[in-house]
Amino acid sequence: MPANPTAIVVDDEPITRLDLRQMLEEMSFSVLGDAADGFDAIELCRRHHPDVVLMDIRMPVFDGLTASETIISEDLAGCVVILTAFRDRELIEKANRIGVTGYLVKPVEERLLLPTLEVAMAQAQRLRDARRETAEMREKMEDQRVIDRAKALLAKKESIPEGDAYRRLQKLAMEKRATLAALARAVVAQESGREVIRRAKELLSRSDRLSEPEAYRAVTALAKERGIPPEEAAQLILDRGGLPL
Repeated sequence: MPANPTAIVVDDEPITRLDLRQMLEEMSFSVLGDAADGFDAIELCRRHHPDVVLMDIRMPVFDGLTASETIISEDLAGCVVILTAFRDRELIEKANRIGVTGYLVKPVEERLLLPTLEVAMAQAQRLRDARRETAEMREKMEDQRVIDRAKALLAKKESIPEGDAYRRLQKLAMEKRATLAALARAVVAQESGREVIRRAKELLSRSDRLSEPEAYRAVTALAKERGIPPEEAAQLILDRGGLPL
């Protein structure tokens, strides 16, 4: 738990908000604000990004679960702990699905408040760590896919083994002071652009009976006219099935 945790209290009953604020402050929490409905709760979270939100479920205007889902999906708070007057298993399961990491039954017992918040914040941190690790793994896999693609393209273009192509990419990345993945993306983008232009030239040769030089001039002329890169002009030709009118 952070050394000086922050909180927002959300409940449509003023006396409940006051009681929870006092309990939290006695536990060294800094209460950044309170709200009587989910709409105001979201706005407070956007402004303050608290460590924890104590959120009543049943409120007018904007219910607690809907507000909690927005707060969690937009990463507006460290965690959300719901407050409910009922031990409703279906409601709790729904709260778990949207990422709520703790719940308390009203009226809240002071002896349960701090342990519940500590567990909720720790669980939320574990979930964030897991999401970050998953995102990093996906990024690494995507980087490797792009590097393999760039290696294959360079090997084919230069008629060299893929091992040599890979070493050439490494050397060029060092010279450019770029990551291998960034350089690979540039290579793939360049080759993809060339492929689109090649296909557009073939289309113009068939549809308009242009020679290859004439087809290329048509692509570059369209690019200049529209103020777009040649590969975008080529893609436009492919999408339209020929030169646009």
